[in-house]
Amino acid sequence: MSLIVVLGVYTPSSKAAGYDTKFCEQFKGVTKIWWDGIELKPGQIGRLIVLKDTPLFKLQGDKKVVARTLKAGEFYRIYAFKPGMLSVGGGYYVDRNTKVKYETPSKTKLQAVQCIHNPYGSISNPTALGDGWEVKVEDRYNGLRHYEIGMVEAITDGNVAWQLIKEKNYYNDPPPPGKKYVMAKFYFKLINADKEPFNVNYYDFEAVSKKGVTYSNKSVVIPDPELWADLYKGGSFAGWTVFLVDQNDEPKIVWNRKSTDEIWFKMN
Repeated sequence: MSLIVVLGVYTPSSKAAGYDTKFCEQFKGVTKIWWDGIELKPGQIGRLIVLKDTPLFKLQGDKKVVARTLKAGEFYRIYAFKPGMLSVGGGYYVDRNTKVKYETPSKTKLQAVQCIHNPYGSISNPTALGDGWEVKVEDRYNGLRHYEIGMVEAITDGNVAWQLIKEKNYYNDPPPPGKKYVMAKFYFKLINADKEPFNVNYYDFEAVSKKGVTYSNKSVVIPDPELWADLYKGGSFAGWTVFLVDQNDEPKIVWNRKSTDEIWFKMN
């Protein structure tokens, strides 16, 4: 029962589209995806055409502070929205009403953009804490793997992490001078796989410094639940992994490095 509750809390949000390696093969060598003659940018969710002059504003609490007026005929890419409002970037919004026309691209075009621009989190643009991916890959060695993954919690405060590690096992070694422990909790759900059980464990993750150096693994007894599970179709799990890193570093975490489904995450 407690596991069910934990998974209910830690299920990550999902991206706008999943990623399928077979679908993406057709876009090898393609650098831009076009939507009615205009490039569809990474992260873009739609576009705005101003039909009638409309105010552009920023939010200060619940108050709208007008910056200027957008003119009829102008075009803007949309990357986010709030209820009744559309974001044109930079913290600026317009009201979503009859003065504007909002359009969204097809799911196929969104997926094509992901294929050519960071289908997963890359080292230069890692996945944000709390975001997740639905991944579908297939190769000759492991066959089909279709799953969800996301970093759902992170502890970068070395004092907090060490206290949890120490409480787990009194014989865990404290971090040496100039070092600290950091902890990351990852969520997995197996949708389908050719080979079962699908093993998920902390050895499949690496911590990489801001300078690009991979930290060597440090063996400690990991606080519960540690990231180690055999999953069958429909099964899910969330667990911790631990890394020993430089005191002033907040490393990136990479899953399945150098594999087809390599994914990078940031801890804040």
